[in-house]
Amino acid sequence: MSTQKKRFSALTRRLMPLYISSFLQGAVLWYAIEKLFMTEIGFSTAGIGVMVAVMSIVMLAIETPSGILADRWSRKGVIILGSLSLLASAIIAGFSYNEITFIISTIFWGIFSALYTGTYDSVIYDTVVEEHGSSKKFAQTLGKLRAVEGVSFIIGALISGVVASTFGLRETFFISIPLIVLSIVFLLKLREPTLHKAEANEPVLRHVKQTFAEVLKKKALLPIVLALVGFALIQETIFELSQLWFIALAAPLVLYGVFSATVFSTWTAGGLVVGYLQSRRQMLLFGSLLLAATLTLALSPSYWLTLAAQFTMGLILIAYGIILTQQLHDQLPSRLRAGASSVVSTLARFLLIPGSLIITMIAEQNSIFDATWLIFVIAALSIVALLFTPQQKHKTV
Repeated sequence: MSTQKKRFSALTRRLMPLYISSFLQGAVLWYAIEKLFMTEIGFSTAGIGVMVAVMSIVMLAIETPSGILADRWSRKGVIILGSLSLLASAIIAGFSYNEITFIISTIFWGIFSALYTGTYDSVIYDTVVEEHGSSKKFAQTLGKLRAVEGVSFIIGALISGVVASTFGLRETFFISIPLIVLSIVFLLKLREPTLHKAEANEPVLRHVKQTFAEVLKKKALLPIVLALVGFALIQETIFELSQLWFIALAAPLVLYGVFSATVFSTWTAGGLVVGYLQSRRQMLLFGSLLLAATLTLALSPSYWLTLAAQFTMGLILIAYGIILTQQLHDQLPSRLRAGASSVVSTLARFLLIPGSLIITMIAEQNSIFDATWLIFVIAALSIVALLFTPQQKHKTV
């Protein structure tokens, strides 16, 4: 076996607890039926938008501080705290019978997502650099994590449909609890990288200022940040509200597991296809497909065509996110990576708060298809920003 293969095998073995934990967290059962459960306990379409906004406000408040905490303290510790928040979310949601209680459960889910965002990819980036001496394998390795997440989402969605039909929507929350507990067990076995600890020695306030300065003032990062924020905003909207298009098209309940599994599979497909996006021309070709899929989503008369459009959008957005994340990390020192990723995610969340309210208000008053035109505009602007991102390079140590 060559030295390169040995190193790759060592990298895979080292990251295996992270892959398994991510799989278990993604396989929770309620994602596929969440909006249906919400309508069952009294939510309106506009109420769903309020829930997304509240959750986004929580994430907005936590994401950047959690990223800086991960850089200065322990990325593994931050991920475990997030997993405990996911556990609390499942328990509270399982016992919720009204809007207020369920919104409390989504607050804990927002904490989980905020602690997850930027931390996993920072762990992977620094581990790749430690094992290989450069970031060349980052996109491929992060793509594997996205593929694992996608497979877990698919399995969770398919099992969710069976559980919801056989036992009920509420039971999907309770059955998810053992999976979350087991994910924490595997996280405890993770050996996290130490590059960030070697660099994060300055006072906290200076660290915070440097993190924001790197993201918001560095000219090379501006188009990367704009494109990342725009694509992340669309991705969050599609994954949070995808079921609204199927509800509007009166899709049968039995198909919701299949719909969600297909949409979730874009994490796997996007993670696998990213290796083929090696040139600016290919990136722009995918941009054209993204605009075509968004246009289809706005005009679709059937839920199967809607599903195809959502799948295409999700695949491209996942692939874009991986490539742009590598470009972001390549421009930053290790001690700022998790924090900077969280800043970018925070910016996307900041826009998602009014965005989710506007989209669901338009859907309530007119239709979700009219609201899709706003997504089309955001996609077009993000693709323009993509034109100005720097050519890909790889950091070495």
